[in-house]
Amino acid sequence: MFREYRTAVREFSANARLYLAATVLLGVTSGLQYLFFNLYVLSLGYDQAFVGLLASLPALVTAIAAIPIGMVLPRLGYRRGLLLGCVLIAIALLGCAALPNQGILIAAAILSGFGSALTSVASSPLMVAISTEKTRTHLFGVQFAFGTFAGVFANLVGGYLPLALRAVAPDFLAGLSAYRGVLLVSMVVTLTALYPIARLRGLHGARKETLKARDVTAHRSLLAKVLAIEITGSLGAGMLMPFLNVFYRLRFNLPDPALGAVFAASSLFTGIAAILAPLAAARMGKIRAIVLTQAMSIPFLLAMGFVPSAGVSATSYLIRTALMNMSSPLLPAYIMGIVPGELRPLTASLVMLAWNAGWALSSWVSGHIQVAAGFSPLFLITASFYVTSIVLTYVFFRRTAETADAPIIPEPLPSDESRHA
Repeated sequence: MFREYRTAVREFSANARLYLAATVLLGVTSGLQYLFFNLYVLSLGYDQAFVGLLASLPALVTAIAAIPIGMVLPRLGYRRGLLLGCVLIAIALLGCAALPNQGILIAAAILSGFGSALTSVASSPLMVAISTEKTRTHLFGVQFAFGTFAGVFANLVGGYLPLALRAVAPDFLAGLSAYRGVLLVSMVVTLTALYPIARLRGLHGARKETLKARDVTAHRSLLAKVLAIEITGSLGAGMLMPFLNVFYRLRFNLPDPALGAVFAASSLFTGIAAILAPLAAARMGKIRAIVLTQAMSIPFLLAMGFVPSAGVSATSYLIRTALMNMSSPLLPAYIMGIVPGELRPLTASLVMLAWNAGWALSSWVSGHIQVAAGFSPLFLITASFYVTSIVLTYVFFRRTAETADAPIIPEPLPSDESRHA
């Protein structure tokens, strides 16, 4: 496997290398935001219900904008779409840091959602355009790994970043202002990503498939099954995953460096699990691998919330992360393998819409539950939704699992989903 990747990387185009550089920078931004943004909002004096609202808005905007952006992007161009997305994210970060009142924070969350939608929808078709058939699968794998391991770096370094900012300017950057400084650092990193993206050259539009109404009608049952699995999974994930930094701060009072180390290890485990996923699928089949690894993660999810030990809870979190995310590349691969080619762009857009809509709704509800009853109910609700999603996956696809001929890594999609489950 290592030799194959090494050979393929040597054959990557200049555009591919530039996009990988941008992926690393955007991965750092994402990691810093995931680690500190909720804590920043709490430090402003807002409650967890408002944190839940801010967590839900980008996902809601992404859900609403996914299909329209997918239709407009080929005309706008993938490079312009990425540039615009990065600029919107940078403006949102600047607004949060400079004018952190309630209205600005809400507007920034909406703006960030549009920016994330642009960068996500542009990613996969861009990688199709900058790769050959020989290097395409490896480019997708390397891009996923680079983004994940950039998150590892961001979490490790980011855990010490507030302390470093306070040490550099103790009078100006103290307490709340240190988190504001982290947001400004994230903004600078995002703007730096504009340079490699702007240097992309010679891009062409993605291959267009002719989609007819009868194709959708003929496969409406399959699409409904896919959406049911995505919605139940996202309702569970959005209920808890955006708030784990708040949970570990309030439940165990973990300091920033410890939080950074935990989330860095989580990103590392996610990357390793994704690399191991093809091996699990080759031994058991995709559906069995998905169902088994996700089911094994449920006890560790519950241990995270109910074991009164920070060390045991954090260890359970890492094991849960590896097991749950091992299936992340397998289900899209399986679905894209059984969906006709002309239906794949629509399917990918619907999946993105369903996932982000469920995430947005449950994140908003979660904030109110946290205020009223704390975190304990959230672990039970999340586990219930995950179990439902696992059962639906098995019931819907167990009979087609043996006959479906889906690649381990799917053909490039017109959207690149961000799953924090």
